[in-house]
Amino acid sequence: MSRPVFAGFDGDDNPARLLVERVSAPCRKVIMPNDNALSAALMRGEIARKPLAVIMTGQKPSIRSKIAVERFARAEHGILKTSVDCGKVVRFFRENGYDAYLSSGAGNSYCNTVYAEVLKIYPRGLFLHIPTMKNISDFGKLVRAFDKFIGEFNFEQE
Repeated sequence: MSRPVFAGFDGDDNPARLLVERVSAPCRKVIMPNDNALSAALMRGEIARKPLAVIMTGQKPSIRSKIAVERFARAEHGILKTSVDCGKVVRFFRENGYDAYLSSGAGNSYCNTVYAEVLKIYPRGLFLHIPTMKNISDFGKLVRAFDKFIGEFNFEQE
């Protein structure tokens, strides 16, 4: 298995793209286009490389300075759940200085669609929502939290 894939959606002021660009932990960085079909195809290609994990990020306007750990995605035939222990993910972020919580709402558009497409073929997919830029009090602290998560979280136990 290779290192984790860390992906975020494109956009000039999208904190997910900026986060992917700024992390320094060993990972394969991917910027997903704001297009469901193209993003899903891109992520299927990344999964074919057999990564250790697939971590995706997008912005969630309703949160402030915390990370929403998405437990599942809604698909046309029901709910798809990640095999990653989301409770451990929340604890990891909290123990390393960044607030996080379990969420059941991966959204209704790009985030949920790409998450569902990944989970259909790769159970170690994980989607983490982050706030919009105006709702992040310290972007450097967020980058450091993700560096630590990508570099130290034990995905192999999942």
